[in-house]
Amino acid sequence: MNRHQQGYTLVELMISLLLGLMMISGFGSLFVQTQKSSAIQRSLSYMMEDGRYILEVFGRELRRSGSLRNKLTAGGGADVVFTDDVSVLGSGMNFLAGDYIMGQANTVAFNADPYDINRLALRYQLNNITELAQSDPFSTNSACERNLALNAGEDPAVQKHVVTLYFYVAFDTSTNSPVLYCRAKRQNLDDPAPANNPTSTAQALVSNVQQLLITYGVDSDFAADGAANYYVDAFNVTNWQRVVAIKLSVVLRSDDDNLTEFPVGYTIDGISYPVTDKRLYRVFSTTIAFRNKI
Repeated sequence: MNRHQQGYTLVELMISLLLGLMMISGFGSLFVQTQKSSAIQRSLSYMMEDGRYILEVFGRELRRSGSLRNKLTAGGGADVVFTDDVSVLGSGMNFLAGDYIMGQANTVAFNADPYDINRLALRYQLNNITELAQSDPFSTNSACERNLALNAGEDPAVQKHVVTLYFYVAFDTSTNSPVLYCRAKRQNLDDPAPANNPTSTAQALVSNVQQLLITYGVDSDFAADGAANYYVDAFNVTNWQRVVAIKLSVVLRSDDDNLTEFPVGYTIDGISYPVTDKRLYRVFSTTIAFRNKI
C-alpha cells in the first residue's frame, strides 16, 4: 500500500477552477456575440427586403398616377375623369377636379403622432379589364387593390373607372410598431351602384416604417419635357396638377432593440434625425417621375 498518495493541492484546485471559469466566460461571450451578430444580419436582411418592396409598390403606383385612357376624346380629359373628392378615403385631403395626386405633411397641430409624417393620395384611370384582374398574370395591381376587382359586365374600355389610393403611416399598438398602410377605392363614373364602386379596408404593407418623407417635383413652366423644375414639401405645392415627380425617402427600423451599443440616428438630405433606442435604422430613397406627365 502506497502511503505517499496525495490529491491536488488547494492552489492547484483554485488555478484549475479559475482556468475553467475563464474558458466558460470566453465561450459564453463568443456565444452572445454570435447571437447578436446573427440578429443584426437577420434584421438587415428583413429591412432590405421590406425597403425594396416599398419602393416597388410606390414606383408601380406612382408611375400610373394621372393616367387617362384617352384624354384627347370628348369627356376623356382630367377635369372630367378626375372629379372633386372631399376627404379622400378619410384622409382629410380634398381632390379638386383634375387633381391626380395630393400630399399632406405632418405638423404637431395636425397630428401629434411622430410617425405620421407624410400622407399621399393618388388616382388614375383604368385602361382595360386586366389591370384589376386578380388571376391575370399580366395584372399590375398591388396589395392595395386586392379588393377592387371588376364585376361581371364592367369594362374600362367602355366605362370610366377611376382608382384612388391613399398611403399613410400609423402606429399599431398591438404590434408596438409604426406600420405603412394603404387604402383604395374604385369608382365607376358611369354606374353609381355601390357594388360597382367598392372601397377597401386599410391594408398593412410593411411594419417598422419609422418615417415616410416626400417632396414633390413641380413643372413650373409646363415645358415640353415635363421635367420638374424644383422640389418642395406638401405645404408649398400651390398647384397639384403641376406635380410631375416625387422624391421619396422611407426610413425602416429593426424589429429588435438593443442591437447597437448606443443610439444611432439617420440622415436624409443632410438633416440628422436622432433616436433614443438602440435599433438599426436604414433609409431607402428614390425619385419617381410620372410617365403620364412626361
